[in-house]
Amino acid sequence: MLYYIRTFRRAYRTMTFMITASDVLHILGEIHQYSMLLIELRDATILGVTQSSEGKLHYFKIQGPLSPAERRNFVDKTYGEKWPTTTTHLLVEDFLQEIEGKKPKHIWLEAGGPHRRELGFMSISELKNHLRSHTHS
Repeated sequence: MLYYIRTFRRAYRTMTFMITASDVLHILGEIHQYSMLLIELRDATILGVTQSSEGKLHYFKIQGPLSPAERRNFVDKTYGEKWPTTTTHLLVEDFLQEIEGKKPKHIWLEAGGPHRRELGFMSISELKNHLRSHTHS
């Protein structure tokens, strides 16, 4: 019996930190103009979404981690519509396939330009709570 309880707890812990398609779709509905979501996965791949001035969502992938200074530089460049060559653009289907079932290592919600802002989150649920409380108030 103790074995089954430990197995259930381990499976529950693993499942609660994985990203699901429904999590991503909820978050995509809350991304605002000039905002960028960056999710660094355990394998150091960074997946991101940003909304352009025309309201179009752009999905992308970066191989390897970014230092805080590199991340700020990346946000500033893409805010100015100058995508670094290290960026791989993705279709929404590819983005969802890349992210579903993965565990995030770091999550950032960034905005560039004169009203620069950088928010970090420990989990997808923390990000969802933040978006829910700050977009409908």
